[in-house]
Amino acid sequence: MARINHVNRDTLDDERRQAYDDEIARVGLVTNMKQTILHSLAAHQAYHGSYLIKAELIKLLGKRGFSIYAHAISSASACLLCSTFFRRQLAAENISPADFNPTEEEQLLIDVGSTIGGRATALDEDLWRRLKERYDETAIVNLIAFGGTMVATNIFNSILEVELDDYLLDQ
Repeated sequence: MARINHVNRDTLDDERRQAYDDEIARVGLVTNMKQTILHSLAAHQAYHGSYLIKAELIKLLGKRGFSIYAHAISSASACLLCSTFFRRQLAAENISPADFNPTEEEQLLIDVGSTIGGRATALDEDLWRRLKERYDETAIVNLIAFGGTMVATNIFNSILEVELDDYLLDQ
């Protein structure tokens, strides 16, 4: 059971109503997380900022690589909502997280994502070596920065017990 009620669009001030409408324009719906976070425009804007990093990572990794990375973080963080969301994204790529053979790069993303999602305080030397062999410093900063925002999102959804959206229930 969610700890915070969803916002009601009709009772929102103009700025939060615009953010609500922007979500509908962007993805066609307002998810349970967004209906929760829109209690605070500042919180919504802070979390929404991660989409800038996401766009950079999709350019770098492609949608498949990005989804593998985000799923690894969310699974290691034990966030039911986010891991289910990204499992759905992977299914759209014909990937079953339990039984697919990742490429070398995908395995690196899983290893880094799992470490970040497990709330590590540092990456081990092997992960650093593998990251530096594959990516430049800008890419590494984007990977780690997004990982931090994904963990924050996982914590938000888990602590507030944000419920799975209906469209995720079949995952």
